[in-house]
Amino acid sequence: MLLFTWTGLMTKTGDLFQWTFRLMEGPYRNMNIMFIVIGAIGAIYWLWRQSNYNRDAEQQGTIK
Repeated sequence: MLLFTWTGLMTKTGDLFQWTFRLMEGPYRNMNIMFIVIGAIGAIYWLWRQSNYNRDAEQQGTIK
């Protein structure tokens, strides 16, 4: 018979989350910063390209 309580389940789930977040503290912090920088560069590039597309569409009269 399988016996468990909600308190025990939530405690184990909380322990799992704490364990996974502890993994990100040490050397993985630099990787997180790298992903943030790559995402920011990608967003800036995308906005630049979108402004070019909008300008071209306005010049050609295809924007609605």
